[in-house]
Formats: sequence, C-alpha cells, structure tokens
Amino acid sequence: MNETGTPSRQTRYFTLEQAQAMLPLVSTIAADIAEVFQQVTGRRSDLHRLLRGSLRSAGSVYDDEVAESRADLQEEYDRIWKYREELESLGVILRQSETGELEFPTTIEGREAYLCWKIGDETVAFWRFADSPTSCRTALRFDTSGN
Repeated sequence: MNETGTPSRQTRYFTLEQAQAMLPLVSTIAADIAEVFQQVTGRRSDLHRLLRGSLRSAGSVYDDEVAESRADLQEEYDRIWKYREELESLGVILRQSETGELEFPTTIEGREAYLCWKIGDETVAFWRFADSPTSCRTALRFDTSGN
C-alpha cells in the first residue's frame, strides 16, 4: 500500500470468489472494530466532559478519573489498530471503522480497483476503481444468463 492508500506492487489481489470466501473471518473482525469504535466515541465524549469540568475547578479531584479515561481510550485505539493490522496482513483494507467498511484490492478492466463490503452487506456485491472516492461504490453486475 502506498501513501495514497492505493495498492502497491506487494498488494494481494482478490477475485470475487476469494473475497467472498474471506467474509466469515473479515466480517467478524469488522464487527469487532465497529464495536470498539463505538466505545471510543463514547469514551471520548466522557473524557471531553471530564476535561471541561476539571477546567472549572482548580486542583481538580477528577485528575485520576481523567488519567484513567485517557488510558482506557488509548487501549481502545490500540485494539482498533491491532484489528486493522490483522486485516492488512490478510490483504484487506479497512476504510471506515465506524461502518466496518472493507475493501479487497482487485483489477477490473485492467485498472486498479476494490471489491467493497461493509457491515450490513450480505455479500461482496460492490466495487469501485482505486481512483474513485469510496462513496462511489457500484453494484457488481452478475451474468445470470449462463454464458
């Protein structure tokens, strides 16, 4: 993966069948990431509230609570990072922690592309070219004519 988030020469490329076969594993990891992300969001709000309260009171009695909240928040960020590294070791890219949006590098029409999946999708049924925004997921078209 290069600095722009597009595949590099060492990138693993997936066929649709390979991506589908990985879904049981990677969907579980994505669900774990989304759950921890929700905890992070809540803990960040709690920490901001504590910090606002401690600014109003000199010699705050909340120092221990703030330190504990910061440590817990860092631990949760570290968990997300480890999950992300696990996905990357499989060749899968985490695009959005909150929605568990994953992408599988591939090539379509000879161009760098991604097969896309996120929590709530039953299968890998979307794709986008690497130079398109992540919001430009396009439904895969399946040939049902038997040809």
